[in-house]
Amino acid sequence: MYGQLTTNSIDNWNYSSIRNINIMLNSIKNSNLDVETKASLRAQALVLRAWRYFQMVRQYGGVPMIMEPQALTDDLYVTRNKTSECINLIIQDSDEAIQDLPWKWTGDDEGRFSKATAIALKGRILLYYASPQFNPENKAERWETAYAYNKKAAEQIETNGYDLYESYENIWFDEMNKEVLFVTRYQEPDIVHHWDAATRPLSEAQNYSGANQPTKEMVESYPMITGVPITESADYDPLHFWRNRDPRFTSTIAYNGCLWELSGKKDRIQWTYQGSSTLNPSASGFYCRKAINVNFTPYDTERSSTDWVEIRFAEVLMNYAECAAETQKYDEAYSVLKRIRKRAGITAGDNNMYGLKENMSHNEMIAAIMLERKIEFAYEGKRYWDLRRRRMFASEMNGIKRHGLLPKLKGSPTEFDNLKDKVDIEKDYTTYFKDSIVVLDQKYEIDFQDNYYFYAIPNKHLEQNSKLQQTQGWDNGTFNPYE
Repeated sequence: MYGQLTTNSIDNWNYSSIRNINIMLNSIKNSNLDVETKASLRAQALVLRAWRYFQMVRQYGGVPMIMEPQALTDDLYVTRNKTSECINLIIQDSDEAIQDLPWKWTGDDEGRFSKATAIALKGRILLYYASPQFNPENKAERWETAYAYNKKAAEQIETNGYDLYESYENIWFDEMNKEVLFVTRYQEPDIVHHWDAATRPLSEAQNYSGANQPTKEMVESYPMITGVPITESADYDPLHFWRNRDPRFTSTIAYNGCLWELSGKKDRIQWTYQGSSTLNPSASGFYCRKAINVNFTPYDTERSSTDWVEIRFAEVLMNYAECAAETQKYDEAYSVLKRIRKRAGITAGDNNMYGLKENMSHNEMIAAIMLERKIEFAYEGKRYWDLRRRRMFASEMNGIKRHGLLPKLKGSPTEFDNLKDKVDIEKDYTTYFKDSIVVLDQKYEIDFQDNYYFYAIPNKHLEQNSKLQQTQGWDNGTFNPYE
């Protein structure tokens, strides 16, 4: 974020996993398993291989595409495939997998890669390949291909029982609901994570804390419940900024004085004012509450079994909307945005536009879609990748410092401690607090360099393989990631 990366900073070299997948694929082929089991296992392995390769390609561009397990007698000094070749092979894996996967799994198999998983992943990959990171010349045929596929993907997936889940807040807690397409499943005590612990206040967590703190800029991104931006709404009150906001705000952002019944504590209020806690308090004045199970005790938080959803149906719809906008099919993009906002709980308004501007230009529509993605998928690990593939880091973030909104008590901390359980922030917030803007990026402004859109191959991999070319823009690199 601060422009200080080296060639060794980003090391996501998935070849150990890919070798295991290739060995599995060979073993399946040569096994005595029945035909149906072979086809199913092979298809699942192909989805995983496509995913692992895509993870590398979106960071480095073209990488060596090793599709068979290497032997010691093979020439191990492989070269990087062109990015276009990588995309084609990843798509080939996806297409072959789609043929032999069921639409849904049941029982103990629920959560395995399904036909819907592979279709959604392919749609995402085609969107990336059409996006400015991979498509700086804005080749129209890539957008047309991505549009046609993502439209069909949305239709097919929905026809086969998937849809937006009614409750945005409970997508994470009502596991394997109809919106979930690509998921990592967890089950305590064997397979757990510590997202809850890392995200919650330390007073309600264990061994971890302080991650995923929303910024003032993020908080201000959410529109009003009418869908209108806060900058255009006469109803927005900056002193009571939480009032009448997009319901996704309440599901995602914890702020000073809000009700947040962590650890099953009834009527628990979250305080973030300066001095409210000595236990690693939030620097921004906010906490992320998405996917945080309020019933977990501090002990439970680092043993969470809440599933992690990588792709949900909302993303399929948003991928379709973006491709529609890029191919000038604006009515279709509008239709998706309205559907997403309706599920969120935004009011339709007299014009049934859910706060969206009518007759948007191309640039306005793309901006609206990217804002909707930012809000809908907040803290789901999507924004970073969206900024990269749209090459938006410079326009959105470079040259700025992020901020927090840190409340300060107007009176005595001791006096407030004695009465804070009775404070009604809707009536008394400004009586007791004054919000102060604080700078979060203390040392540097954000400076995402242009060559970061395709990272360098770390030196250790180049040293092990003399045929690997470094990426252009890094240490005399010669590999062109745009081919």
